Amino acid sequence: MLNRLINWFTVEPTISLLMTVTAVILFGSAVGKIKVTSDRFWPWFRRIIEGAIGAVLFLGLLWAFRGILNNNVVTFNSTHGSLSDTNRQSAQSIWGKPHTQRELIVSHFVERVKQEEIPREDPSQPPLYRNVTVREQIPQNSIAGFAGEVNLALSERQKGYALYNGYVVEARFEYDVVNDSDVETEAEFYFPLSPGQTLYEGFQILVDDQDISSRVQFYATDWVRWVDRMRPGQRHKVVVIYSSRGMDTFYYQIPGQRNIQNFTLMLTVDRLPVEELNYPEGCLTPMEVRATPDQRGSVLTWRLHNAVTVAGMGVALPQPEQPGAKVLRVLRNSPYALTLLVTMLALTLLIRGQEVRFLDLALLSSAYCVQFLVMAAVSDWVLGFWGSLLVGATLTGLLTYLLYRRLDSKLHKILIYSLVGFFTVLYPLSGLLMNVTQRNTFQNLVQVSMILYIFGLSVYTRVESTRRPTVESPQRESDAS
Repeated sequence: MLNRLINWFTVEPTISLLMTVTAVILFGSAVGKIKVTSDRFWPWFRRIIEGAIGAVLFLGLLWAFRGILNNNVVTFNSTHGSLSDTNRQSAQSIWGKPHTQRELIVSHFVERVKQEEIPREDPSQPPLYRNVTVREQIPQNSIAGFAGEVNLALSERQKGYALYNGYVVEARFEYDVVNDSDVETEAEFYFPLSPGQTLYEGFQILVDDQDISSRVQFYATDWVRWVDRMRPGQRHKVVVIYSSRGMDTFYYQIPGQRNIQNFTLMLTVDRLPVEELNYPEGCLTPMEVRATPDQRGSVLTWRLHNAVTVAGMGVALPQPEQPGAKVLRVLRNSPYALTLLVTMLALTLLIRGQEVRFLDLALLSSAYCVQFLVMAAVSDWVLGFWGSLLVGATLTGLLTYLLYRRLDSKLHKILIYSLVGFFTVLYPLSGLLMNVTQRNTFQNLVQVSMILYIFGLSVYTRVESTRRPTVESPQRESDAS
C-alpha cells in the first residue's frame, strides 16, 4: 500500500499534493469546529476521530469516482482503436508489408576461349593443352540514368478495433542501361521485388518499348530475371511498371555503392500534408518538397548526379486517427479534471467558511461523471464527438444547477458554476492538444491559475471579514444612542 502511495505521488505529484492538502484542511477544520467543554481524553480523541473520518471520506469519495472514470476509459479504449503488434502483423499478412524497392541490377558477361593444361601421367612428357570456353563478368556501371514515379494512395486497414496505415502503390521505374565496354556482352537483368509482398498487379517489363513480361523468370527469392545481348555502346530503356500494396513505409534504395548519374525519384502521397511528413530511419531527405494541387498531399523529389550513397529514399506514414480517438483523449483527462474540480470546490467552501457536505460532493461527482459516461455511450452515433460533448456537458450543467440553485450567496453560486464550467468543457478539451509542449504549457497555466485563484479568494475573504465590522459599527452607535 505504501509503495502504491509513493508511486502515485511520483507519477501525479500535483494531483496527489492537492488532494492531501485538501484532506488535511478538512481534518483541521472539522477538529477546530467541535467545542470540547471537558479536559478528559475521550472528547479530544473523539474530535480527532471525527476529523479523520471526514478527511478519509473525502479521499475515498475522490478515489471511488476516479475509479468509475478510469474504468470508463479502459472500457472505451478496448473497443476503439486498441493498437497491438499482433493485429498489425495480421493486417500486414493480409494487405502487405512495408514496401521496399531496391534498384535494378545489371551484370555483363562474355565468353572467352582459354587454354587449359591437360593433366599428365608422365611429368617428363611435354604439356598438352585444350581450349575451354569460360564465362567472365565485365565490371561496369551500366545504369546511366533513372527516372522513377511512385504514387501512394492511402488506404487505412482495419484489424480488430484499430486502423493501420495501409496504402496502394502505383510505380513506374525507367532505367537507362548501357553497355559501355568495347565487346558484345550477355547482359543479365535482376529486378528485386519487395520481400514477402502479398500482391503485384499490372506487372510489366518493357525493354525499348517492347513488352518482355512473357519471357522473364520469377524466382522464389523475390527476383525477376531476364537476359539480353548488348552490342558495344548499345543502350536499352528498361521500364518496370506495377501496382502493389503496403503498410507503414515506402522505401527505395540503391544497395551497392556506385557512381549515381541522372537520378530522379518523385514520390507523391495523396493525403499526407507537408507538415506531417516523416521519413524511415536511414533515409535521405528529399531535395524538393511541395504540396499537391489540392493541398492535401505531398510531392517529394530526390535528384542525384555524380553521387555515391547507399541510403534509401522514402516516407514513413503516420498512424491514422483511430475510431473515437478524440473522445478517448478527452476521457483520459476526466479523472484528473474530476479531482481538480472536487478539491477546488472543497477549498473554495472552506475558505469561504462554509460547511463541506459530503453528500453534495458525491452528487456533484456523480453529475460530473454523467458527461463522460454519455460521451462514451453515444459518441459512435450520429452525434459524433462534438454532439456527445454538448449533450454530456448540458446534462452535467443542469444537474449542477439543480444541486446548488438554493444557495443563499450569489458569489458562491458564481464560483461553483464557474469551476464546473471550466472543468467540464475547457479542461477535458485540452486532451485534443497533440503537441507535448502545448499540453505541458496548458497544464502549467492551469496550476498557476489554481494557485492564483486560491490566493485571491483567500485575500478577498479576509478583506471582506475585516470590513464587515466597520460597516456595521455606525448602525450600532446609532442604536446605542
